[in-house]
Amino acid sequence: MTEQSKNPQAGYAAHAYPLADLTRPLPPIAALQAFVTAAHLGSISKAAEHLCRTQGAVSRQVQQLEAHYGCALFLRHASGLTLTTEGHTLLNVAVDVLSRLAEHADLHAGTKSILTLRLPSTFAIRWLLPRLRDIHHALAGIELRISTSADDTPEFDTPDVDAIIVRGAGRWTGLAALPLFEETLTPLCTAELASSLKSPADLARVVLLHPGPSHGEWHCWLDYAKASQVNAESGLVFDTLELTLTAAAQGHGVAIGDPRMARERLETGALVAPFGQVAANGLGYFLVYPPQRAGQSKIRALADVLAKMAQADRSIGMSS
Repeated sequence: MTEQSKNPQAGYAAHAYPLADLTRPLPPIAALQAFVTAAHLGSISKAAEHLCRTQGAVSRQVQQLEAHYGCALFLRHASGLTLTTEGHTLLNVAVDVLSRLAEHADLHAGTKSILTLRLPSTFAIRWLLPRLRDIHHALAGIELRISTSADDTPEFDTPDVDAIIVRGAGRWTGLAALPLFEETLTPLCTAELASSLKSPADLARVVLLHPGPSHGEWHCWLDYAKASQVNAESGLVFDTLELTLTAAAQGHGVAIGDPRMARERLETGALVAPFGQVAANGLGYFLVYPPQRAGQSKIRALADVLAKMAQADRSIGMSS
C-alpha cells in the first residue's frame, strides 16, 4: 500500500500525495541538467563548456541516467548527438521539472522571472507596442524582453528565447502554436494615389510594393479581386511589411498588407484602403513555444493576455 502524507497542517490533507512515490530513488538534478544541456546543444563537449564541468563528468552523468532508465537516451555519431525516442520523452519531462524548480527558486529569492519573446518587427511596432502597457501589467512580476527578427522560422536553437510570434500556417512539428488571428490583405496607399484608382484594374498603372520576395500577397489579393490584367510580379520588393507601409505612406506606390498592421496610419489618414475587398491568404499570427514549456506560469500568462487582446482585435478588420 502506498504511504501517504501524515502532515496535519492545512494544505496537507490525508492522501494528498503518494509519499512513497516521491521518495523513491530518482535521478539527481545535476544529471538531468547535463542531459538537457547535451540534448539542446547536441554535444557532450559543448554541454560541458556551458555547465563549466569536465567532459568526462557530463558524459558520466548522462550514462548515469541511461543506466537508471535502462535505455539509450542519445544516438552518438561523428557529428554529435541525436535523441532516441526515449530521450525525447525524458527531455519533455526534464525541461518541465527543471523549469518549475527554477521558477520556484526565483519566486523564493524575490527574483523576477525573465520571459524573452521574439517576433516580427512590423508586428512588434504596429500591434504589440500599442498594447505594451496592458501586457506589462498582465505580466506583473515577469521581466519581458523583446527581440525582433525578419525570420519567421520558429526555431528554439538558443536557450534565451522562450516564445516566438510567428506568421505562418500554424503547423510546426513538435511545437505548440496558439492562434492569435488570421492575416487579411488589402491594398494601402495615400489618399492622393487612391483618388486615381477607380477599380482594381487601375493597379496596372501604379507601382506595387511587396513586403517580401515571394509576391504572394499581391497574387492572393489580385486573384480574389479578379484583376488578372495586373502583373503581380511587378513593382518594388522590401524585406519587411513596416518598410513597405512606410514607402506607401511616402507615395512610392501601393502596398499590400493586413489593416491591423496599418491601424495608426489608417486612423491618421496617412494611408487609406482604396478598395473594399479584403482577402484571407490562409496564414495567420501564432504564439509558438516548445510544448514542455506550457506549464510555466510565465508562458501561461503571456498566452492568456495575447489571446484576450487578439480576440478583441479580430473584429477590427477594415475599421482599423
